[in-house]
Formats: sequence, C-alpha cells, structure tokens
Amino acid sequence: MFRCINSYSILYILFALSIGMCYGFVLLSSASGDFSDVNIFENGQSLRYKLQSTILLNERNLSAKNVGFFIDGEVTIDSIWTHGDQKLLKIEIKSPKLHIRSRKAPSPDGFIPHSSKLDNIENNPFFIVWNKGIIENTFIAKNEPVSLKNIKKGISSLFQFQLLDGETTETDSSGKCSVTYTSSSPSTFTKTKNQCASGDFDYINNPNHILGVKIDSTRTVDYELASNPFIIKSIILKESHSVFLTAREEMGNHIEAQETLTFIDSKKANTVEGTDLEKAIENISNKLGVKFNRETLLTEIEPIQTEDEISFSKKVERMRSQLKIEHMGSTKQAKVFTELVNSARNAPKEDILKTLTTKKNKPILTQLYDILGYVGTLDSHTTVMKNLHFDKEEQIDFSERYLWALSFSSNPNLDVIKDLHNKFNKINSIPEKVKETLILTLASMTYRLSKTAQAKYNIHRDVEETIINNLDYAKNEDKYKFFRALRNLKSESTVPVLLEYIKKGTQKEGVLAWRAIKDLDSSSTNKDILTAAEKTFFQLDRRHDTSSRTIAADIILQSSLNNELLTKLLNFLTSNDPAYEIKQYLFQRIKMLAESDLTVKNNVEQIIKSNKHLNNYSGTNPRGLSISLTRRFLNHPSSNGSLVTVQEMKSGVIKRGTIDVVIEKEEFSNELFSLGIFSGGLHTFMSSDNGGNEEADEETATAGIELTVLGTQIRPFVFFSGQGELMGHVWSGTASERTPAYQVLALLHDHLEYIRLGSGFITNINIKGATSMDLSGQIEISLWNRNAESLVQKAAGIVVTGSSTIDTMFVKSLVEFSSSIEPKLNLHSDIDFSSNLHLCMRLTQPDAVFRHNIYKVERIPGSKHKMRISKYQKYIVPGTTYNINKKNNQMCNAIFS
Repeated sequence: MFRCINSYSILYILFALSIGMCYGFVLLSSASGDFSDVNIFENGQSLRYKLQSTILLNERNLSAKNVGFFIDGEVTIDSIWTHGDQKLLKIEIKSPKLHIRSRKAPSPDGFIPHSSKLDNIENNPFFIVWNKGIIENTFIAKNEPVSLKNIKKGISSLFQFQLLDGETTETDSSGKCSVTYTSSSPSTFTKTKNQCASGDFDYINNPNHILGVKIDSTRTVDYELASNPFIIKSIILKESHSVFLTAREEMGNHIEAQETLTFIDSKKANTVEGTDLEKAIENISNKLGVKFNRETLLTEIEPIQTEDEISFSKKVERMRSQLKIEHMGSTKQAKVFTELVNSARNAPKEDILKTLTTKKNKPILTQLYDILGYVGTLDSHTTVMKNLHFDKEEQIDFSERYLWALSFSSNPNLDVIKDLHNKFNKINSIPEKVKETLILTLASMTYRLSKTAQAKYNIHRDVEETIINNLDYAKNEDKYKFFRALRNLKSESTVPVLLEYIKKGTQKEGVLAWRAIKDLDSSSTNKDILTAAEKTFFQLDRRHDTSSRTIAADIILQSSLNNELLTKLLNFLTSNDPAYEIKQYLFQRIKMLAESDLTVKNNVEQIIKSNKHLNNYSGTNPRGLSISLTRRFLNHPSSNGSLVTVQEMKSGVIKRGTIDVVIEKEEFSNELFSLGIFSGGLHTFMSSDNGGNEEADEETATAGIELTVLGTQIRPFVFFSGQGELMGHVWSGTASERTPAYQVLALLHDHLEYIRLGSGFITNINIKGATSMDLSGQIEISLWNRNAESLVQKAAGIVVTGSSTIDTMFVKSLVEFSSSIEPKLNLHSDIDFSSNLHLCMRLTQPDAVFRHNIYKVERIPGSKHKMRISKYQKYIVPGTTYNINKKNNQMCNAIFS
C-alpha cells in the first residue's frame, strides 16, 4: 500500500502510482505507520556519522557576543541483534572533543579545541532497543558520569521517530512532549516538539501572571532519508529558548542548541547471539567486562560539586554586614537576599540551625527569618521551629518577620500550612500580635496554595472553618483579626457570612466585611453582593459607616455598570445626604473611572447634560476634600505602572487613605504594595464640624497604618489609641522624629526551572526579584499654632537577577543579568486649622538610578580557562512631583503663601 505526503497534488500521486513507485521513502511505510515496509537498521549493518553538538547562551535580544561550546566526534551505529520488531543497536561516540569560545579563535565560528575531562573520560558503547521508531530501553555502562550519560541519551533520542504525518506524545531527552510529524518532500520530514514537561525536576514559579516568568521555546528535528539501502542521511536538531520577565520582556536570557549527525559511510557489523533481549545484553556485558544499567531517555541533573559549593552558614558569614539594619531599603541588601534564598534552599538542617544559633548573627536574626520564610521547605521550617517559639514574648518580632515571609511567598508548602494550623489551634499562650499575624499568614498561604497545581482543598476547608468559627465566638474588637483573615483567604464561600455581618453587625464589622468582599477575585462579584452594595451606599436598610459606603461605591463602579445605576449614583451628588465627603469621594471615583474608560466617560457626559441639577458648577463640584486619582509612574512596552491614591476625608483629617502601587499588563492588573492610613475620633482637635455626617463621631482617638504586600494584608500598626496616648505623643514630641514603621525583605519574582535540551544538556533557569523595604514616618502637631506636618516615606531597594546555566563535569557556561533600582516615594501632608481648614498633600518621587548588567562566563573544570564578558548600563529615572488636583493646589498656595 502506497502513501504520498499531503503536500503533493493528487495528479502527482496518481502519476507516481501509475509507474509503480512513490519517491518519498517516508511514504513507503504502511498506513498504520508500523515500518512494516521499511527495513531500517538492517541486522549486521554498521553506519558511521559525523557528530557536532553546539550550545550557545546569550542575553535575550542577542545583541552581543554569546558564550558556549560545541562537541564534535564520530558516532557509529551497529545493528547487532533482531527479534521480531525489536532491534538492538550498539552506539559508540568516538573521540569526542570539546571546542570553546575564544578571543583567539578564527572567524566566523569563533571556536577552538580545548583539552577537558571529556578527553580522558571512561567512554563505553551504549545500547538502545529500537522498535518501530520507538526506543523502548537504553543500556548505559553503570559507572559512567552523568554528563556523558546525558549526551548519550540525547543522541539516542534522535533515533526515536515516526514516518507518517500526525501528532503523538513521546518521552525522550527533552522530557514528555507533544510531537507533530510533518513531511516536506519525498525524502525529508520534520519532528516538532511542544509543551515538553519535566515533572521529575524541581519547579518553582509565581502564579501571579505579571510577576511571573515566560519561556518561549521551539524544538525541531529535521530528518533526511536515503532509499538504497534505506538509511538516515542526516539528522539536524535545532532548538531555542527565550526566557524573560513578563513585566519587563527585555530582561532575560536566550539558550540555543543544535546537534547534527551527518552520514559518512556504512559497512558490516558483528552481531550478537541471544535467545532474548536479556540474554543478548548479558552476552555483551560478559564480552566487554562492563555492567550495564537499564535507563530511560530522560536526562538527569548533574550532582552538585561539593568542592565548589559554599555552605549557607558560610555565605551568611561573608554577607553579614550587608544584612544589617542600616542597609534596609537598599539594593545592596536585596541582592544579598536573593543569593541567600538560593543557598538556603539546598542547605541541610544542621547548617540552617548553625546559622540561627551563631552569636555573631544575633543582630541580623530578623533578616535571616525573612530568608528562611521564603525558603519555605518542610526541612527549613522544622529547623526554624526548633529555635523560634510563637508563645515567647521576647520573640514576637522574630515570629512576625518569619510569618510575614511565609505569607508573601508565592510557593506555599502544604506541610508548613498544616503545622501552622495545628499550632494556632493548640497553643493558647501565643501573644495577641503573633496570634493575629499567624491567622493572617494561614489565610494568605491557603489562598496562594489554591492557585497552584498542588492545591489541596481539604486544608482550604479546614482553615476556612477555623476562621469562621473563631469569628463567631470572638467578642468585640477580638473579631477584627478574623475579618482581616477572611480578606486574605479570598474565599467565595465566605460571602454569605460577610453579608450577614454587613446586615446585622456593628458599623466597624461592616467596614471590615466590605473590605474582605472587595478583595475577592472580580469573578466572585455576584448579584447578592451588588444588591448589598447598593443598599449600603444609599443606606436603604440601615445607617452605615462612611467607609462602608465608599467601599460599596467602589464595588459598584468596578462591576458591569449599567446606565440606570450610573444615573442613580450621579443624582446622589445633588441629594440632601449631609455626608458631603462621600459625595466628593463618589465624584472623584467616577471621574477617575471616566478617564480610563471612554464608554463610561461618554455616558457620564450624556447623563450630566440631560439633568439641569447636575449640569452646573455646584452639581459637578461637590464640597469636600476627599481625593481619588491615578497617576502613571511607568510607561513601558511590556507593562505599565500606576500610583492609585484614594483619600476619604472627615473634618479635614484622613479617615481612610491608600496609596497603591499597581502594575498592569494587557488585561492583567496587580497591586504590588498598598499603604493605608486610618484614623478616627480626631475631629475635635481640628474642627467642630463633624464632616457632614448625621451622627457625632464618638470614636476613640486612634490612628495607624495598614499595609498590603503582594496581595496579603498584614496586622495593622496602631500609632496611638485613646486621647491619652495621643496627647502623650503631642507633648513629648516622640512622633516628630523619623521612625521606622515597617521593614522587611520580600521576593517579587521567584522562578526555578530546568529545561531539558534535546542534545542531552540541561539548562538551569533561576530568576529572583527581591526588595528590601523600609517604611518610615514622622508627624509634628502644634496645638498652639494649630497646625500639623507629617511625612510618610517609602524606600525600597529592588534587585532582579536571572541566570541560565549549563553545568557539566567538563564545561560550565553561564549567562546572568542583574537589574537594580532604589526608588523612594514621599507623602508630605501639611494641615492648617488655625482659621479656615487647609490641607496640602505633596506626593513626590526623587530621581533614581536604574542599572542593568549582563555577565557571561565560561570555564573548564580542572583547567585555568575562564572567559568572562560583561556589559554595564545605567539610566537616570527622573523624579517627579505628582499633581493631585486643583483644590489641593489652591490649599497648598494658601498654606505656603
């Protein structure tokens, strides 16, 4: 039965059949594709090929010189035993030689031969069992090094192929791949591999799309056949892998591999006797005096060379000075952080414990707990728990730092979650601060686990039940931490509980419940939530706190807003509701939404023009100081960045304010960091005006900040609670000095992946993005002059490093990039309440220097050869003062005139 490739016309096929032949040797197989009409690898046949295998590493845009190597030699393939469809092929690599990049090398190739361990390595023949194009087994000498075994598996994989066009799944030296075969002429065809998976290797990734890493891969193998006799004339493997940050696509590396086998000649081969395969292998083993292991085609990771590896404790000792508290907020500390996370992930328990108990490390213990929280393995957690006890008052700071790191990590460990859950339920003597941080961490880790491939919904159910049960039994303010835990858990199944508290709970509970609902994934916003939001905003069921109303407004505006509801919201601006700050807040939010959505903008303009009560100065300029605005701080082809500022005011004081750092890419948006300021009960210090609320503010004087880091809310920091504490700060001046409020080391990007190259090498992809963050503030209040000044300053050192490494016993190649910046953000607030109330806010971003460095290294173990190529780039990122709005500018002029 004859078959011709589909790229030939019907007339051509008929013509070919009419002369009793078809030119495509690929086509001589039967329709079943079982090689029954093709006698390939005829028993007793020996084939000799020229081998060349090349690896090149470079930066992503390929704009500079690469590093890499190639191996050449000869490969002989002897068909030595046949049984039915099974054929035993003896393969031997003869005289393999390493060639390396060198400045002395001639153009255009740029390679010269160099001595290496490959020259003297024990190199035995190896054997594959070939059955209708599938390699069923591989037999490799027992004591051969992994590097050589992998090269042999790469060569073996070249001989796994099918003759018919179609799609299938195969496992070879590239991993488990989806494979497509396409013929391009009567004697040539291409094998294309896609979605190659290596589930047996460690894999770490950030499921957050914007903070993730993308790898674009192409893998093809081209075959050319001859028919008389039926042999493979050439095999050309080509593959490339482009690795880059999703948010900054120019940051990344490029890996390229090519391997060719070119036919030289053929001759007779000696065969081997054996009633079955096992007997044939036994006879070969006895003859050669070599023991063979049965192997798969999957390549293996090279064992760590212990002489080259520095222990975690030694690295900490070397980098101790950079970890000190005075370097918080610097790139120097962020860079060290990424290196130590990598090191600690491979450290044994004894080494981690030694690091934690060394006396010289006592001043940097908080930073060490940051590092170990991101390591997050069961071994590291078990070791930490031997040294850290949540129920000890003197370890509160250490406990919180470790728990924060666990909660921010993009790769939570199920066993760690179980252990923390057990501790929360069984240890009753945990201090209140740590207990709140522990339940917030549990919620955050459980949510992140639900987004990964290892999601275990039973632990999600258990943690959710724990939070809900504690919420039901807690009294008064003790409930608040469980509302915040539900905010971190982001579970759709908790919506009915939250709506019930909004309906029947206290006003404060309603605020916290709305915050938890607002942080749910947008797909969770259903009809029940929108109905409750409308009732809350318009107070159709009961009176609600102003913050509940503004959050409800946000949820309505972020939903699929119809014209009827938009009209209702705009008409509210002319209503008799005395809460004028809510009107100003709503107006600002609608204005901000219209700036980013042309459809909303057109609808708003149409509604205003059709309503004479709105279409005038007072209708579209409500009284109040509340602010809602977006200011762009990053415009980039890969992603954009915005500062989203929301200030809900009351009596001239910020009741609820946030500054969000948001990164956007295509349809994805991610809040990296949110600084929230809250206060209550301060209106009597500023004015007799109650802010337009229908009820007098009877809150206890309080103020503090709330932070959300990488989507996780942490325990609020309260500056003071009660007028006594407030007046103590005022008279003593303790708040007038710059005071650190929050310091932490955090990982933004965390990606570890091994790419199996078809030629038998393995590339280690390791990308880390870290920040060392320092949030500080100060405030001065003068009751005599009736004014106040405050400064909130956020400083961060951000470092992103990424490497692609080929590591074998005879050559090591590396390409690494490193990017760093130290941005700062300052929020100044000046309040003058001596006569008319004036509030001036200034949001500034000083100049910053962005550095991007690239390093390319190649060396040969056991020799003096080491080549290094470096490129350094530096850019100034201009600072800016963000324009808030016209009203703010007028009040700044009034204060400073």
